[in-house]
Amino acid sequence: MSLPSVTGLDHYIIRTNDLAQSSDTYARLGFGLASQGRHHKGTRNQTIILDATYLELLYFPDELKATSRFNTFADAYEGAVSVALQTNDSFAVHAELKALGFDPVEPISGGRPVVLPSGSFDASWANTDFPNEVVALPSFFTCGHHTRQLVYRPEWQHHANTARRVERVIVVHPEPASLADAYTRLFGELSVSVRAGQLDVRRGNLRLQVLDVDTFSRRFPGIDIPPGHRHGWFAGSVIGVRDLDRTRTVLVERGVPFEAGAEGALVPPLHATAGALLAFEQESN
Repeated sequence: MSLPSVTGLDHYIIRTNDLAQSSDTYARLGFGLASQGRHHKGTRNQTIILDATYLELLYFPDELKATSRFNTFADAYEGAVSVALQTNDSFAVHAELKALGFDPVEPISGGRPVVLPSGSFDASWANTDFPNEVVALPSFFTCGHHTRQLVYRPEWQHHANTARRVERVIVVHPEPASLADAYTRLFGELSVSVRAGQLDVRRGNLRLQVLDVDTFSRRFPGIDIPPGHRHGWFAGSVIGVRDLDRTRTVLVERGVPFEAGAEGALVPPLHATAGALLAFEQESN
């Protein structure tokens, strides 16, 4: 198996230019919010903790934008930018990438304070960024938590919209099948399948779907691909909820618009989700 130390999905990153506003946006969508964090290197974040995955709203101060790994995006861009893969050992993933013939940079350690009623603690991790040539979309890195208990806190996992997990990560590409070789090299032949208008990748709890434009538009009506991203866009995700009727009630009561997507999914427009596709559907068994 390729990259055996990658075990699934940990979280994905949504870049925002106004952390307070985007946090309010996600609260309005019915998500409970963890306490905001400030990384030791200066970026700030807001996490939305689900059962075993999470969403991360990430803000870069102006002085850090030029050195950000997301500096290829336009300054004004807000939306999903990167997928954090789950691992217990980012250093092992680094070695596995080298064995596959890539040249990744050394793993990067990071941390941020987490203030709890019992005191202040330091959440820490080691990440390995995948080189840009590994796969066209999305940008990948591994997140090796050293202090997982400071991130996945039970008090942050309750959501009025009944959100439970990231069911699928969604990417749009004009020719999904053209990415099959790259994904197979990363995750192995058994993890990748191709059908008309769609490519699927599975690894642990990771379900990644690459859809062509027509398939994407049918499944997620009302979501327009941003200008400049017609040749590939990391759109966001489908969120599995425990009670879709309750989710619908929360959105209606809070004035969040949405359209009906495929299989009854509720699809708010991008302006209501800080630029990231966020479709709610009844969780799968």
